[in-house]
Amino acid sequence: MAEKTKKRLDEVAQSGSTKGVIDRPSPIRRHVKWKMARTKKSGQTTSEAAKKIAEKIVSHFQLRIVIIFVYSVNALDKYMSFVHDSLEEQVSQGSFVPQGR
Repeated sequence: MAEKTKKRLDEVAQSGSTKGVIDRPSPIRRHVKWKMARTKKSGQTTSEAAKKIAEKIVSHFQLRIVIIFVYSVNALDKYMSFVHDSLEEQVSQGSFVPQGR
C-alpha cells in the first residue's frame, strides 16, 4: 500500500492534479501478495511448485482479460448493429434523412 500511495503521489505531483491525493489506492490483490511472498529478492520463486502455481495464476488472469475483451467487442458489435438497423428503419420511414457519408 505504501508503494502504491507513493507512486500515486508522484504521479499527482507531476500532473498538478489534486484528485489522486484524495483517492486512496486500492489494496493489493491476494494473488499479487501470494506471489510476492514466494519470490526472492533476485526475482526467482522460492520453489518449483510455487513457480508452477504462479504461472497458472498468470495464465488465469490472461484468460480473463481475453474473455472480457471478446465480450466487449461482441457487445459493441451488437450495439452498432442495433444502431445501424434503427437508422435504416428511420430512413425507410422518412423520419431520418442521411447527409454526407
